[in-house]
Amino acid sequence: DDHVIPAAHGTAVASLLVGQAAEFHGVLATAELYAADVYCGAPTGGAVDALAGAFGWMVRERIAVINVSLVGPDNAVLSHIVASLTARGYVIVAAVGNDGPAAPPLYPASYPHVVGVTGVDARHRVLLEAARGAQVMFAAPGADMAAGAPAGAYVAVRGTSFAAPIVAALLAQRLSQPDADQATAA
Repeated sequence: DDHVIPAAHGTAVASLLVGQAAEFHGVLATAELYAADVYCGAPTGGAVDALAGAFGWMVRERIAVINVSLVGPDNAVLSHIVASLTARGYVIVAAVGNDGPAAPPLYPASYPHVVGVTGVDARHRVLLEAARGAQVMFAAPGADMAAGAPAGAYVAVRGTSFAAPIVAALLAQRLSQPDADQATAA
């Protein structure tokens, strides 16, 4: 569906990936962005069927690096989809969540072969609310920065959702197509 529903969270994530303005730019400002709305305008969105549809669309478009700036509980269907994609050479980068260091692992960041990303502040300290654990592969700025907002505004952002697109963009610079050979080597 090509209907655009601007949302603050998605706009901020997208701006960090590909934002282009005189005073602001994302990591890959000249790249083409493929964005899937899995919330569908509902605060309780993000259901597995919406995620499955989004992943399917990304595969049809051959998007090698897929950023997921949301978290949820373990789910057998999602686990199977993620395992299938990573085995085929797709790189899934996911936020580890903002439920604190004692929180149980959240998904999809905690699935094997997913690049889990935490957030750090301007002093390179892990955010107090950021999840901790073996699922964390990288840390990137997740606070003390601005991102785009609907209607051309800017807003201060904080959380692992905003660190993940930075890592995804850096990885996308090196991988333009899914690489199954690289996936089997990992």
